[in-house]
Order: sequence, then C-alpha cells, then structure tokens
Amino acid sequence: MNDIGGCGMGRTHGMSRRRALGVGLASAAVVPTLLSAGGHAWAASSRAPRQAPPGEPPMDVVWTTDFTNGWDGWEDTPWNDQPQGEVERPTVVASPLGQGQSGRFHLDGGQQRNESQPEAAQSIGEGDVLVVRFTDYLEEGFPVDTDDWQIVLQFKNDGEGSPPCEIKIGHGVYALDGNSGAWSHDIGPAITGEPVDIAVRIIFSADPAVAAMDAWHNGTQTLTGAKPEGAGTLYEGLGSYLKTGLYRDSAISEAGTRYLDSLTIGTPA
Repeated sequence: MNDIGGCGMGRTHGMSRRRALGVGLASAAVVPTLLSAGGHAWAASSRAPRQAPPGEPPMDVVWTTDFTNGWDGWEDTPWNDQPQGEVERPTVVASPLGQGQSGRFHLDGGQQRNESQPEAAQSIGEGDVLVVRFTDYLEEGFPVDTDDWQIVLQFKNDGEGSPPCEIKIGHGVYALDGNSGAWSHDIGPAITGEPVDIAVRIIFSADPAVAAMDAWHNGTQTLTGAKPEGAGTLYEGLGSYLKTGLYRDSAISEAGTRYLDSLTIGTPA
C-alpha cells in the first residue's frame, strides 16, 4: 500500500506560525548559512553532544540540538499535530539514555501525526547536498514491524502530496524511500529499548540520474550512492523542507513512543 506521507495542508511561513515550540532557554547551536532560518545565531548547548560513531560522514554543522535548551530553534507548527485537539504536542523529557534530555513524540493507536520542524533545512532546492544525523530511542512496544507506512523524518515537498524522500520505520528496519513508496532502500534494523544512530547524505535533485543517497546505521555505511529509481529526491519545480517526529497510517493500532535524543543538520565537510 502506498503511503500518503506528508499529505494535508501545506506549510505556512508567516511569522505568527514560527514561534518557538516551548518557552525554553537559549537554543541549540545554529550556524547561519543558506540552510538556517533567518540568519539566527543561537547559544551553544551546555550538554556534551553524543559522539558520532566512527565511520559516519564528516560535516560542517549548520544546526544541532540535544534538547538541553528545550524547543528553541524549532518552528511552532501546530498543523503537524493531527487530529487537532487529540494528540499531545511533542514534549522535552529526561533522556532514556541516562543523560540530558530528549524530544518525545508519541501517538496512541489510531492517531496519525505528531511532528515538528527545525529552523534549518527549510528551503531545500535543486543541487543541495545535506548530511542529517539523529539518535533515536524507540520505546518497548513501538511497532517496528508494521506493514503500514510510518514516517520518522521527511524531506517534505512544498504543497501537498507524498514526500519525494523520507525515512520510515517498518518491516523491522529504517528505510529511505519516496514518491508514495515507489522506491525504497533499507538503512538498517529498527530496534526498541536501545539507542540507534542514523545518518544520511543526500543529493537533492528532481533528476533521478543526479539524485543519490548514502546512509549509515550505528556507524556502519549501509547505502552508497543509492538511487531513487524512476524519480528524484525532489519534485520538479518544488523545494522541500525537513520535519521529524511520527507520522503514520491511522490503521496502526499500537501506541508508539519515539525519543529523539539529538539531531544534527549539516553539509559535507
């Protein structure tokens, strides 16, 4: 079954919709570049960042968070929580890894969307190359083996429709796929009850001959130059933007809790 990931109302960039998601303190570190929002310079985190496993791609960091400073540096995007009034907004809680804090995204059975957007990688265009790294902790009982679509990070196209490129959890694995599931490449096992480090390096292009993807799972490279067969990592004439959390088929009956321990966005070093 093809997913409808990312469908629904398009995003709005009005300033009234771009407040920080919480009161928070100062944000995580952000380096102003073309990929950052409005040239904001945020204070560095006081928590020592979780070290990337050996073998992951070097990057020039554009934006990073370990949630020490709450939701500062994230956009306020209430349209990413559906159905309205039934899904608790994402929260910041003590990290299940035993140090610092994590972003917590939770859906009960039958609920569909609980996501947020960093104030970076919000205007991805033709020829851009991004490195994105995150550390997940999936709570016991998270439906990693579902046959239904379940998205944890998407490079959503402007407007409506299924994303051209996204990261899903299902069939026991993290996978890169896109274009309504027309193509898919496994990254590595989706495991509950322990941290999982995922990194991707993506060339964004509407031309499938130019677009390409590399991926790492717990420091081991599992994809090299993978192609989005028959489609690009962008849609022709449209930009994309990054959002993360949980977005899934409402047919999934199990509750799911995802702790995002850290997220780093950059460009190849």
